[in-house]
Amino acid sequence: MNERIRHLLPNDRMKIFQKEPFFEDAETVLTLLYQPLISIKGVAVFQALWKESHYQQPQTSISHHQMMNTLNMTLDDFYEARKKLEAIGLLQSYKEEGSFRTLYYILQCPYSAKGFLNDPMLSVLLEHHIGRDSFQRLKKRLLNEVNLPSNVQNATHSFDDVFTTVHPELIKEKQVIEEPETQAIKTKLPLEWLHKMLTQQQIKAQLILTQPNIEYIEKMIKIYDVDYLELEKALIWAVNEQQEFDRKEFQDMCKDIFYKKHGSIPPRLYSKEQKELEPEPKKKSNQSEQPKSKEEQLIEHFNSISHRELLEDLSASGRASMKEIDMLTSIMEEHGLPQPVMNVLVDYVLKRNQNKLSKNYIETIAAHWSREGITSAKQAMQIAKREHTIYETWKQKKNQTQKKRQRTKEVLPKWFQDEREQKKQTQETKTQTEPQGDVKKKREELEAFIKNYSKTKH
Repeated sequence: MNERIRHLLPNDRMKIFQKEPFFEDAETVLTLLYQPLISIKGVAVFQALWKESHYQQPQTSISHHQMMNTLNMTLDDFYEARKKLEAIGLLQSYKEEGSFRTLYYILQCPYSAKGFLNDPMLSVLLEHHIGRDSFQRLKKRLLNEVNLPSNVQNATHSFDDVFTTVHPELIKEKQVIEEPETQAIKTKLPLEWLHKMLTQQQIKAQLILTQPNIEYIEKMIKIYDVDYLELEKALIWAVNEQQEFDRKEFQDMCKDIFYKKHGSIPPRLYSKEQKELEPEPKKKSNQSEQPKSKEEQLIEHFNSISHRELLEDLSASGRASMKEIDMLTSIMEEHGLPQPVMNVLVDYVLKRNQNKLSKNYIETIAAHWSREGITSAKQAMQIAKREHTIYETWKQKKNQTQKKRQRTKEVLPKWFQDEREQKKQTQETKTQTEPQGDVKKKREELEAFIKNYSKTKH
């Protein structure tokens, strides 16, 4: 608030100008693409200034108090939103001191949807803010790409095929047009050092360090907090066998560097004035002190590498599959697992699953560990050991049950089966004959009693 009072007061006047006409999809782009980065207040301030610029006369002005009432917003909120608009490239502000202060607001044209999504810095930040799946769905909705059959050929006539600025009879020979000298590349990067470093690796630096590539590199290292020493490794990794700069590889490498340094939370836009938790001071480690056990050495190893480096160490070629790296990075971001925990998970799955990385299996464990609140390599190793013990116990019981079933289903000799069948038949015939003999005996006894009774009566 103290800063705002020095730079902006409610009675300060404002004049608003629109630098150039906006694209037709400006409203959509502001709502769907810019808003996640600058918040709904930032978009509301821009739209209010935009509408006001249509009706404001060149010689007139309004106070900031009037704009506050229009937006139903405090001046502090307006000032914070204004700074975000300036930082993102949607607004330029100029001030004029006099009997009263006047602010000149120059509205900059927002990107079109295609321009925004093709900008490496804005598109990467948006993807981190809304998530990869939402970003891909949004990109598919906004970019209407024309899909032609694969066998078509371009039949479009060029300008030179149809037109000429000189009468055909006067055309003699085509003059060779000298190409203008290439302009020096403007950058803060140490180009001489980068050229020397790439040349030592037998890489053609002039093919890699072009103006578009330099601009892309500058934006990526700013987003992912990559220093010059880390840049060397990322740059070498991103050059393929055809001496081409692979931007996707470079971004993935920068992303790995960021996660290794700052944890699993992806880079986002934060206000510098926002109070952040001060990191705990690291304990000074005694150089002579060595880890007490193999477990501590392993924990230290998991804390100091990324899952990319883990897979590279386990690969005979020293290279990791980009498909697997993308999958693991996506799962780590989705479930918010710190890098050391993800390293333990990858190591655990590889040992349990015969060196195979199954997405469904990894995602199931990642979701479980996220719910359990696992935040360190030590916790991850403990829960992995516990689950492994449970699994081994269950496996042992299962094997014992299967052995019992196999014993009960043992094949008996044929002579033993015949003898058992014969005994069974003998018992059945015996049980069938015994009741009949008893009935016959009782009948004879009854007949004898009746005869004796009739004799005594007579």
